[in-house]
Amino acid sequence: ALDTAIEDLTDDEVSADNTTAANAAADAALAQAAANTASSTATAAQNTADSQESATDNLIDAAQTAKDAISGADGDEASLTQAEAAGQAAVDAANEYVTDATDLVSKAQDSLDAANSAKDAADVAVQEAQDALASATAANEDTTDEQAALDAAEAAQTTAAQSVTDATTALTNANAELTDANATLDAATALDTAIEDLTDDEVDADNTTAANAAADAALAQA
Repeated sequence: ALDTAIEDLTDDEVSADNTTAANAAADAALAQAAANTASSTATAAQNTADSQESATDNLIDAAQTAKDAISGADGDEASLTQAEAAGQAAVDAANEYVTDATDLVSKAQDSLDAANSAKDAADVAVQEAQDALASATAANEDTTDEQAALDAAEAAQTTAAQSVTDATTALTNANAELTDANATLDAATALDTAIEDLTDDEVDADNTTAANAAADAALAQA
């Protein structure tokens, strides 16, 4: 009777440890799924920022071309309108690029936070699986299931660690993207300002020419 009671108690301990390990493994799986989702969200944000970067670069090139095409010749006034519109379009795109890059950094940080949470949960799962295996071994039980659970927990731990590495790299890249976006906005703004200065100069020159012509006409009329 005493031996049976002891066996029942050890079985209960092994069962409790297995339950704890199973719950920890389930928590780790949920945390890893959340990390995977956050990673996918960050990747989508990276793609959006990359796309906006390309579009902005193209509009800056177009604005530069329009700036070079500004002409003060009579009949070429449309070149001023086109240049100013192109400059503004480049600035608008650059602002959107900064917005997208800022969102990217936020999403990348969320991804890293989720990855760290998954790693923490995976570490706990490994510890609990080790405890369960130790209990089963000490109780002279068949440890096949406990060993399999530990192997799975360690594999999940490796996956979680890789998620942290990947998310850290993604955040580094995201911060670099934001730096580039801000520099691109500065470049677009400078170009737009240069275009505005040129068109203002052309308008001033035309106004001066018109005023001189009016003065000449007045003298001639007198």
